[in-house]
Amino acid sequence: MTYPLDQQQQLRRAHGCLLVAACADLIAAPFNGRIVPDPAQVEVILRTSPRPQRPSPAALQMTVLAEHLAAHGGRISDDGLASELAKEWPSDRPDLAGSGTARVLVAVASGARWWQAAPKVHHGDGSFGSVAAVRACAAGLVPGVGAAAAAALGRRSAGITHTHLLARDGAAAAAAAVALAVRSQPGAPADKYRFLSAVAAQMRTAEFRSALRTVQTLVRHRSAPAETAATLGADRTALRSVPAALTAFLRHPDEPTAAIRYALMMGGQTQTVAAIVGAIIGARHPEHTVAMPWRPDVVRLLRLRAAAAGLSSTTARGSRRSAGDHTGEGS
Repeated sequence: MTYPLDQQQQLRRAHGCLLVAACADLIAAPFNGRIVPDPAQVEVILRTSPRPQRPSPAALQMTVLAEHLAAHGGRISDDGLASELAKEWPSDRPDLAGSGTARVLVAVASGARWWQAAPKVHHGDGSFGSVAAVRACAAGLVPGVGAAAAAALGRRSAGITHTHLLARDGAAAAAAAVALAVRSQPGAPADKYRFLSAVAAQMRTAEFRSALRTVQTLVRHRSAPAETAATLGADRTALRSVPAALTAFLRHPDEPTAAIRYALMMGGQTQTVAAIVGAIIGARHPEHTVAMPWRPDVVRLLRLRAAAAGLSSTTARGSRRSAGDHTGEGS
């Protein structure tokens, strides 16, 4: 069941989504790439003063998309978004140089067109990684947009760098999940299986529909993080990381801290999974606060607030557009 929101409520939900996602991304940084961590290790790291952590490129791209949607009235300008993403890509991260996202955005920064560069990744198959899914969470924050329209926006935003169908489904799933969380009724218990069905309805590939059926089984059986990690995996692909994030959220939809801890305990691509979990749980519980040491710096906090404010003031005409009306201005 969705819940109508006024502009102030929309602002709180948008800000909660972006802020908790940013915090979860920073919290997960020490665990990123590890095998399933020991619970004691998790508690030690969470309770100690953290070293300064850099946000992941994926988490930064969520903010970029939020700002872009706010500036374009809830629409996407393909060429404009490609340029904005390229400007934000960290040039001082050689460890990311081989990723599909890096190859596309570096090419765009050098003057290539995104629609020429993106389809060439992975020998013409297109990227199927999870960066676009994290980015697409912002598509669920456009006021008045339901799951179907958010999924369409998320899928379109993914295509700038990720042309593989699985990557686009991952982005659609993340965007739809945030849209459903934004419009969930305050104080009402989460209807886990209805939520998951609404997300699954937006999938176009058999592989993703099958993965979400596995999510339903894991949630129904109250699976522990280690079992979920062994069953789904939490690697860099959208097909693994997005279902893992949905499982973490649906295991604890009304316990934000527990949902984020679940994401950490799965190991693997923890920043990706935790950022998506944070976006969904923050949209559903905008009042949730994360311990100060794990919050972004003041400049980024102000940027997140401005992006949320811009999105929340986007005109309601976005809610009257059909999913097929999100035409880009530069394609």
